[in-house]
Amino acid sequence: MELQRIQQEEMRAKLKWLMALRVVIVTVLLGASIVLQVGYGHIGKTTTSFSYLIASTYCLTIVYSLLLNRLKRIALLAYVQICLDLVFETVLVYLTGGIESPFSPFYMITAIAASIILGRKGGSRTASLASILFGILVDLQYFRLLPGMEASPYSTRETLYLLFLNIVAYLTVAYLSGGLAEKLSFTRERLKEKATGLAELKAFHEHVVQSMSTGLMTTGPNGEITSFNRAAEEIMGFRLGEVKGKPWWEIFDAADLKRLISDEKPLTEPIRFDRDCYRKNGIRLVFGMTVSPLKNEEGRQMGGVWIFQDLTRIREMESEIEHKKRLATIGEMAAGMAHEIRNPLASLSGSLQVLSKDVRLEDEESRRLMEIALKETERLNGIITAFLMYARPAPLNKKRWDINQLVGESLSLLQNSQEYRDTIEIRAELAPGEVWGVMDPDQIRQVFWNLSINACQAMPQGGRLLVATRPVTVNSSQDRLGTPWIEVTFSDNGIGIQKENIPKIFYPFFTTKDRGSGLGLSIVHRVIETHRGRMHVESRPGQGTRITLMLPAGE
Repeated sequence: MELQRIQQEEMRAKLKWLMALRVVIVTVLLGASIVLQVGYGHIGKTTTSFSYLIASTYCLTIVYSLLLNRLKRIALLAYVQICLDLVFETVLVYLTGGIESPFSPFYMITAIAASIILGRKGGSRTASLASILFGILVDLQYFRLLPGMEASPYSTRETLYLLFLNIVAYLTVAYLSGGLAEKLSFTRERLKEKATGLAELKAFHEHVVQSMSTGLMTTGPNGEITSFNRAAEEIMGFRLGEVKGKPWWEIFDAADLKRLISDEKPLTEPIRFDRDCYRKNGIRLVFGMTVSPLKNEEGRQMGGVWIFQDLTRIREMESEIEHKKRLATIGEMAAGMAHEIRNPLASLSGSLQVLSKDVRLEDEESRRLMEIALKETERLNGIITAFLMYARPAPLNKKRWDINQLVGESLSLLQNSQEYRDTIEIRAELAPGEVWGVMDPDQIRQVFWNLSINACQAMPQGGRLLVATRPVTVNSSQDRLGTPWIEVTFSDNGIGIQKENIPKIFYPFFTTKDRGSGLGLSIVHRVIETHRGRMHVESRPGQGTRITLMLPAGE
């Protein structure tokens, strides 16, 4: 049905062309004849007949135009027009001398038009009908059966010869034009098929390129960007119109690699490298980039094909895994050492307690030294106990609990402590209502207390501690609706953390304080990790620190 509709539309267009051509020919030739006859004073029957033919042509053209968009059988309308054209041509030949008429070649024009519109078969039928009409007209003229028409000046042999030449010319023109029309139609169909296939291939290529999850970019011989797929736009934040024609090293901030592809140093094989880049909004990313030579059919390099991926999250995960491995190794080693230290420490502490009751320690200095030894053994025992809690945490006792309640309890204890209540401004911005989550309340309460104390200790001259909670939803590829989480942030305006120390703050025994054990944040990290949560630290020296906890709201 679709092919038939297309053929109908093509034939309708050809008929429009034929109608326009008919009007032009009739207007120019017959109109010029009328003008010449009037100019020479030969106004007569022929002039009047030409006028009628012109007027009839215009009227029929109007009728054809009205029928063209209403009839479904376009081929029938084409045959009707061609037959009427032959009739009009026969009348014109009759009026202009019959076998001597200069308008007899009009039959060939109609045969050519029929071949173009209706094909070889239509052209042959038209030429045959034209031959019959012209032959009848010549016969009637030869036997003087037409009124108002002079007898043929040619002999019988000459008349037959001229009639034969005209008929052969009509049929030959129809045959040749029909063949050319069929070849033209065949070529047009092949071109349409090729164009359709090429369009489909181009669309498929564009769909494949635009559907890739990795960034794809092509560059010219001078490094200018020529294409940028959808994934590249999403990764970099730039649109194609913003980067097209610009050097790639400006977009990727890689001026040191601008000579990677050039006419002086063409690529011979793909190159793979990692690169730190910045998105349009200034966010730093780590890219894995592969560049391959882009060559034409002759094998000459035309530029490069770039494939790149955002490896930022992968590098962060690798760093996190390495960090966890390091912590696990340290924890296993230190846990064994702690056990070995704790046993003699217990004996040492007991011995010191016995010695402290010895009556011979009567001088004040001996008693002071004994008290220091007892106090330090207790502190050492506390450090080992805390480390064992970190290295071998107690099993989780999860319950459904309100996170706001746990935050409130921790901040109430802190506000009532004599050490910080006069120097630290404590504020809470809790989510309205109750924020429920599944967790071990005792361990999470310990986490909040450790973070609060750590923040207060980072503000020795006083400051402000802000604790905020809010429920959030994190979208993932596995869950289109998103996963519910609870976000808890601890913000202070203390001394901050040096950039090089941020990756180390969760290591056991790492501390920048004079008397800190370095286990508070290590225990926090272990508890959050056990709850399958996340931690993120932001800090600027002299401006403060912000620690964000992400706890899953459900199991």
